[in-house]
Amino acid sequence: RMRVLLGANGALGHDLLGHPETRGRVEAIERAISRAGLPFTTLCQDRVADRVAGVSLPQEIARVHNPGFVSGMSKLCEELKADGRVANLDRDTYATGSSYEDLLRSVAVASEIVDEVIGSGDPSLSGFALVRPPGHHAVPRSPMGFCIFNTVSLAVERARENGIKRVAIVDFDVHHGNGTQDIFLRDKDVLYLSTHQEGIFPGTGRVEEIGLGEAKGTTINVPLPSGSGDQAVKMAWESIVEKAIRRFKPDMIFVSAGYDAHWKDPQAGCSFQSSTFHWLTRELKELALDLCKGRIVFVLEGGYDLDALGDCVVESLRALNGSPSNPLLDSDALFDDEPEQMRKVEEAVAEAYEGISRYL
Repeated sequence: RMRVLLGANGALGHDLLGHPETRGRVEAIERAISRAGLPFTTLCQDRVADRVAGVSLPQEIARVHNPGFVSGMSKLCEELKADGRVANLDRDTYATGSSYEDLLRSVAVASEIVDEVIGSGDPSLSGFALVRPPGHHAVPRSPMGFCIFNTVSLAVERARENGIKRVAIVDFDVHHGNGTQDIFLRDKDVLYLSTHQEGIFPGTGRVEEIGLGEAKGTTINVPLPSGSGDQAVKMAWESIVEKAIRRFKPDMIFVSAGYDAHWKDPQAGCSFQSSTFHWLTRELKELALDLCKGRIVFVLEGGYDLDALGDCVVESLRALNGSPSNPLLDSDALFDDEPEQMRKVEEAVAEAYEGISRYL
């Protein structure tokens, strides 16, 4: 039977009234999971607590992020705690007195899940880190776009410490993961693959961005037009994503699991159904079973309509459990497969394919 190892950190103190990236996000997911009655294995919280209390975690984070940035965040949050203030780190990103500890805990949850999935040797086991704040916009020296530390990149480094050589990261968040792309741009052993809505924040993720030096061809971007839905994802998957991962032959797959491409999400303009994420997750797990002994870990990124976020994560978990899709928030009025929309999608996928075809 397929199993899911779930670790959560709702980062309850990292919260700002009126901001879309709120403590309510993980709470909404946990409510949706309990309503759906899904079976899962829970990550041992004692081990997470030990990691957070230990001295090595900030050093691990400093392998991806500038050490001065890491210690600066720690200092800033101490000051904020003393004053009871919230700081704006940039236009979109805030920190509170507990943000640094919350971030440590989220990183610890993700890396403990990595240890368990690799250590279990069980192909039927998948991991899902329900953590916040998200991470994929965070660059080595600074926060960006709601993100402070790049959790998925830190989880990848943890896997490599565990002897994993080649890693594929699939990022299906509606926004391009510029931070993750930057971190691995010159690394030929990491394939970074993003499908995202074109022309929105953060403005990166163009087809021409394919990696640097000997890592050319290990960054693949598939920008999709607004209004893209189920058919667009399937076309991108079949033309590019699946081929690229098969060709790369990873030892483990990571997923930057953002759910803001859902039709209800206020932060962008795509039209994914909840069930789109069941399909996508099932395909990813099947690839992992085919290529890398089932080793796959999902790390939560975006998703800002709380009902849709809960429904979509539950759909992903159903796929990882081997249960059928049973969405609450699919819509039959999205028009994402109208001829004009499909023409735009076909053009976008063809352009992305052309840009990367010599590496497929």
